[in-house]
Amino acid sequence: MMGTNAARRRFHGMGPREQDNNMLLLVVVSLICATLVGILEFGSTKSAVAARPTVVAREEPVRVILPFKPNTTPSQR
Repeated sequence: MMGTNAARRRFHGMGPREQDNNMLLLVVVSLICATLVGILEFGSTKSAVAARPTVVAREEPVRVILPFKPNTTPSQR
């Protein structure tokens, strides 16, 4: 009598191996997340704040720190 496990013995070579299930799950979840993010980004509209140019750097003087030189003659500063 074969029972309910007859299909399992007949198609043993099909499907991923047991040790590949974690990698398959990771790939599937990553693809679903990437697709969801792509759909949300494609559907989002740019606001007026995002369209404004931003100031990246200011034209202020910057203090330059030189490499350390030991003071071998303390009387001369």
